[in-house]
Amino acid sequence: MFIGSVIPLRPRSLTKKSSALCTDFAVVVVGIRVRVRSCRDWVDASVGGRDGAARRGGALIMAINAYCGIMGSGKSYEVVQGPLLDAIAKGRRVVTNVDGINEDAIHDFLEKADRGGGGDFGAVVHVRTEDLLVPGFFPVEVESASGAVITPGFIQPGDLLVVDEAWKLWQASAKITDEHMAFFRMHRHFTHAVTGVACDVVLMIQDIGDLHRKIKSVVELSFRMHKLKSIGMASGYRVEQYEGWKQNAKTRVAVYVRKYRKEIFPLYKSYAGPGGTEAVVDKRQNILANKFYVVLALLCVTFVVGGLWYSWWFFHHRPGAKSGAPAVAMAGAAVPASAVAVGASGLAAATALEKPAFSENWRVVGGYAGPGRSWVVVADVSGRLRVESPSMFQNAGVARVGMIDGERVATFSGAKAVVGSAPPPSPGLGVAPR
Repeated sequence: MFIGSVIPLRPRSLTKKSSALCTDFAVVVVGIRVRVRSCRDWVDASVGGRDGAARRGGALIMAINAYCGIMGSGKSYEVVQGPLLDAIAKGRRVVTNVDGINEDAIHDFLEKADRGGGGDFGAVVHVRTEDLLVPGFFPVEVESASGAVITPGFIQPGDLLVVDEAWKLWQASAKITDEHMAFFRMHRHFTHAVTGVACDVVLMIQDIGDLHRKIKSVVELSFRMHKLKSIGMASGYRVEQYEGWKQNAKTRVAVYVRKYRKEIFPLYKSYAGPGGTEAVVDKRQNILANKFYVVLALLCVTFVVGGLWYSWWFFHHRPGAKSGAPAVAMAGAAVPASAVAVGASGLAAATALEKPAFSENWRVVGGYAGPGRSWVVVADVSGRLRVESPSMFQNAGVARVGMIDGERVATFSGAKAVVGSAPPPSPGLGVAPR
């Protein structure tokens, strides 16, 4: 199993968009190869989950993850409700400088959530930020002819180290000690003797650019939190997950929105002083408070609804179908002479402008041509033939239409043949009438 990190597949011939799709596909493929113990582990392993955890040979793999975001963006909440709770539920010891982590409250929360018993939970060890700079805080691996020897430190094998405001210890302009650099490079070697779980590190920092380049190079997954104040959702935040420390469109593998759960807040302390609230300094940060955007949203909804209604009306509307309107006689139906005589002059003029109906007596049955002349042959229902000049007709073949006695004549005009009567003859071309 090669699940230590996500393998990006980016052929040179692909475009930027295709390259990003290949990266996402690689994440899914690698996630499928992970051996997991539950559906929840599968979610965490396939898309990074809350802390990018996976499993190799039954050992939890979290590596070094960075959680970024300005103050109040939700990074402390994300770490507590994600990797910290998961580690304690699995019996791991958590060493952290996060203020106010309440071990008893966490154990009670996990018991109520049916995530194990109190005796199986891990412990929380509080340290100060300056304690991490004391020599001997991290274990050190010393190589020798007989094999590697681990010099124990305050951090024990299998611990989860959660560091808040990591820039205070490993800022870009600072110098990293050999002990710290060795731990970050070889932390996977310090595995628990019983569980086989290696040491993992969670770094919380406002901007990952403030972190030392040697630390950034070993960050496997980075997360950036954004509070949804701009759309008036102070109760939620957005999480963007990236592969490695570079946070751009190419390395982004997931984006999801989380909602704050009030039962998580008693487990840690977000503010240094008692209580703590955030005042809204500028109401313009909420775009929904601007009437312009509200009106714009209403107009968009109106246009969408109106467009859907018009589309339905366009395909279902019948111009002549009105309730209570008299039925219109079909074109070509015979009109009694008495009705025409009784009609007013205006009605007669309108009738004269109407398009002539097709003849019920004559239809085109063929034609013939001789030296220097040609004729169109028409016939009635009784079989009588009649020849007319081609100048009275338009088109040719089955589409030929002409005017005879004020009526339109075509191949499909004329009355239906009487049952039992012989069909009218259809003389061929070149046959002269008798």
